[in-house]
Formats: sequence, C-alpha cells, structure tokens
Amino acid sequence: MVLRLLSVLFLAVVVSGCASTQMKTQNEQMQSRMTELEKNLQAKDAEIVDLQYQVKDLSSKVDGGKTAESDQAASAQGSSEQGESVKVSGGSEAQIIRVKASPEKIQRALKSAGVYTGRVDGRIGAGTRQAIVEFQKSHGLKADGVLGKKTWDELKVYLK
Repeated sequence: MVLRLLSVLFLAVVVSGCASTQMKTQNEQMQSRMTELEKNLQAKDAEIVDLQYQVKDLSSKVDGGKTAESDQAASAQGSSEQGESVKVSGGSEAQIIRVKASPEKIQRALKSAGVYTGRVDGRIGAGTRQAIVEFQKSHGLKADGVLGKKTWDELKVYLK
C-alpha cells in the first residue's frame, strides 16, 4: 500500500515536471512568435507611411500642384531655410527634409533618440520616415513625417 502510494506520488511529480517543461517551451515559442509579429507590424507600418507619401505625391501631380521637379527647382533657388529634395529609396522624390541638415545627421540623431534602427546610409527611405513619425509622436509634434524646423529643433539635441 505504501509502495503504491509512493509510486503514484512519484508519477505525479514526473508528470508535473514534464508539464512545466512543456509550458516553458510553449511560452518561449509564443514570445518568439510575438517578436516576429511585432517586426512584421513595424515593417507594414513603414510600408503604409511610404504608400501615404506616394499617394500625396501623386495627388499633388494630379491636382496641378507642385511636382517633385518644381520642388527641387524651388529648393535650389529658395532661401537657406528651404529644405533639400531628398532621393527616397524606391525611386520617388519627396520633400521630407525642410531644414539644413544632411540625411546622415538626421539618421544619427534619430538613432540616438532610440527611434531608428536602420543603417546610417544617407538615404531617406520608409524606415527613416517611420522613425521621424515615431519621434514626432513621442515629442507631441504633428506626426506628418516631414522634418521641419520644430521637429529638427527637438531632434538635433540628440546629436550632442
């Protein structure tokens, strides 16, 4: 009788140990999957921002507004406060930077601020634009993805 009781107790301990190991493995798998989903979500958010810029650019062309070429010409002729037309990865031109700052400086500042995880390559792509939007949101600025004077004033502090 005692032997039976001990064997049942032993089996209970072994089974509960196996169950906790399985739960631990499942928990690790779920955490890994969540991390993967979060990365996918960030990529989709960046893609959405990129598409929004493309729509905005096309809308301005359809409505007879300034085209990227006229923006570039205005930038070349404009005052020193007018931004530079930046080549955006993906082939389209966009007026994103409206201050005197190089894309590399902007990416370094965004990286220091903890909102940009990409390479500092001087190319303003979807990742950089998404980082600008995130920075603007976290600092109570208009989250339009355009680096104007107010955004740059807040961001350039991170270069020091």
